[in-house]
Amino acid sequence: MKKRTLLLTLPAILLVFSILLSACGENIKSGEASEIEIKFPSIWVAKDSKAASFAQIVKDFNEQNQGKIKVVVEEIPDYGAYKDKIRTNITTGTTPDIFSFDNPADGEFYYKSGNLADLTPYLDEQWKSTFLDHAFDNAAYDGKVYSIPFEFGVTPVLYNTKLFKQAGITGFPKTYTELFAAYDKLKAAGIAPATQMTGGDGWVSMLWYSQLVSAIGGPDVYKHGLDDPAFVQAAEVLKKLFDYTTGDAVGLDNAGGHFLNQQTAVLLNGPWFIGRIKKEGIDHLYDSVEVAPAPVYEGGKGQAGQYIGFTQASLAVGKQKDKKKEEAIVKFLKYLTSPDNVKKISLDSGSLFVIKYDVTKDDNVERLQTEMKKGMEAAPYIIPHFRASVSPAVGAEFPQALSGLVLGKYTPEQFVEQLKQADSK
Repeated sequence: MKKRTLLLTLPAILLVFSILLSACGENIKSGEASEIEIKFPSIWVAKDSKAASFAQIVKDFNEQNQGKIKVVVEEIPDYGAYKDKIRTNITTGTTPDIFSFDNPADGEFYYKSGNLADLTPYLDEQWKSTFLDHAFDNAAYDGKVYSIPFEFGVTPVLYNTKLFKQAGITGFPKTYTELFAAYDKLKAAGIAPATQMTGGDGWVSMLWYSQLVSAIGGPDVYKHGLDDPAFVQAAEVLKKLFDYTTGDAVGLDNAGGHFLNQQTAVLLNGPWFIGRIKKEGIDHLYDSVEVAPAPVYEGGKGQAGQYIGFTQASLAVGKQKDKKKEEAIVKFLKYLTSPDNVKKISLDSGSLFVIKYDVTKDDNVERLQTEMKKGMEAAPYIIPHFRASVSPAVGAEFPQALSGLVLGKYTPEQFVEQLKQADSK
């Protein structure tokens, strides 16, 4: 009878073992589930010049924190779509764990939302000392730091010396009178002088407008608002610049394609574009590209050598309910912004950053990046671009108003009036 009882009990024992094993399995799964996952929608993917080094840094971080923290990158290569997504996420309270934004003027919108984590407690002196002085001047709101400045941008002229030589031009023009004379020579040689665009956010033409506004109105022009006559004068010159561009400029939203294919000879853009010149430029384009400051406007208040400069990318963190997750996100931010990792990205892509790092004689410092840094250091002043100096509503209106200006729908005065109306809404 006892033996029968034992036999009858064996299935039950096996069942108990099965339950215990299952429980152990659940614990293992629970351990796996305890890994903190950080979602990071990013534009530093695909053809972006920082894509390769950024991906490697994320990979290294995930390996070093295996089973504890995992950064998952959501690839969004379209800059316009990225901005729309982030603004929608902020508005609907679905803010990503980490995201970047490029326009300092948008920062206040994000800060006011109440959906960002306060990073002030994490910004100790050791971390802060790795950044350039004044890097955090525009990162605080109501006395709290809601974003970490990361990439710095300057936007001098990039020009193709090979195409210039074909047109009989030596060196980049110093004044706008000389510029239009050079553009006439390029046109006569069958070369479209410069890239302009009204599609997307009108980036390249917005940069030309920024150069013109400060060249005409001087470094304090934005203190006077859109009533300063420099904005109308700059619009007149900008419209003329569209006489020297490609036929598809109205509506064009690809900022660099024509320059990379040597279909235009001049482009305004920043150091982040260097990587694309090296990787995507045709016929050894990189060897023909030089850097120059934008021309001086005769009779204007601006000085020769002025540079447009601004924080090109800031990093922000969505407000977290879980303190451990917030700490994990900050751990990744410190890793990403460490001098060693920033140096890797900078040397690989040509981009500039607000984080300090040492360069040795053995480092392969990028030629065009070096020229941009020299120009920036020699500049009499550095002034933010137009979109970073006006309200987000004015910045959003700019490409539509520019299309109207170029197509003859608006006079330069009406173009500026369109911007004022956007500002008043």
